[in-house]
Amino acid sequence: MPRPRKCRKVCCLPENRVFLPSSGCRENPVILTVDEYETIRLIDKMNFSQEECGKYMDIARTTVQQVYTSARQKLAEALVAGRPLKIEGGEYRLCSGQEAYCNCGGCKRHRLDGTQGGRVMKIAIPLDDTRKEVCVSFGRAPYFLFAQEEQVEILKNPAASSEGGAGLQAAQFVVDQGADALVTVRCGENAAEVLKEAEISIYKSRGNDANENLKACREGKLETLTHFHAGYHGIR
Repeated sequence: MPRPRKCRKVCCLPENRVFLPSSGCRENPVILTVDEYETIRLIDKMNFSQEECGKYMDIARTTVQQVYTSARQKLAEALVAGRPLKIEGGEYRLCSGQEAYCNCGGCKRHRLDGTQGGRVMKIAIPLDDTRKEVCVSFGRAPYFLFAQEEQVEILKNPAASSEGGAGLQAAQFVVDQGADALVTVRCGENAAEVLKEAEISIYKSRGNDANENLKACREGKLETLTHFHAGYHGIR
């Protein structure tokens, strides 16, 4: 029985996945797989060696060489023959965000040292009326704390008094404020989808003290929140 192929770790999916020649032709495209794209990004854009690329993608250097060679040949075919290029498929898994550090500069998933692509990540925490403790309700929290390096601000949650859909509105508020991570007691499924779509990591708070949770998040000591409750459908 053949040995199963190991999925290659990929930082994140490319923002642009279709490239067309000036003629606009869409027929007979060259298909560059996502893992092939990643080797191009890491080696040619980020200046990784093949050994470093293999370590990041969790595959052998010889495998990197094969994937990279295939990718370069496909790029050459698209450029020389004037064929469309599409990035799709392949055997890969997305970065979980749980590594000590992404080390590739392109990942929007959150590293445990509190940085993101060289900048300190912005952390959001729902606060209760004391403005010091984590609110048990995400959508109905009176306030949100947003912290990035030494800059900390506490803003009123515009969704707190909403007739319905508070979780979704609060999630969008967190997204609009440019947060990279959220620390919360719990979160609804719909709100979580909004946050995940924006690639915001969600962590489970530990204890009530907001400052302690902020410190723990920056030090990578909080667990990822994996259970999300069903929506309350407007019931307060």
